[in-house]
Amino acid sequence: MSQTVEHAKAALAAATAAYLSELERDAERGEGSGAQERRREEHQQSLRAAIAQCERDLEDAKRRSAGK
Repeated sequence: MSQTVEHAKAALAAATAAYLSELERDAERGEGSGAQERRREEHQQSLRAAIAQCERDLEDAKRRSAGK
């Protein structure tokens, strides 16, 4: 998956912003049912996974850029 460093940085910033936004919304919500809490945690985990993928993509893009 070829990405430029700039694109990878933008994707990481967007993923991080989405996660922080979710955390802010979560802090304002009340306690939900067990199923709701499970879905919240799954959603937050998917956002953390997206950040981790973006970080890997950025490192790959930096390596490719340095190899040119």
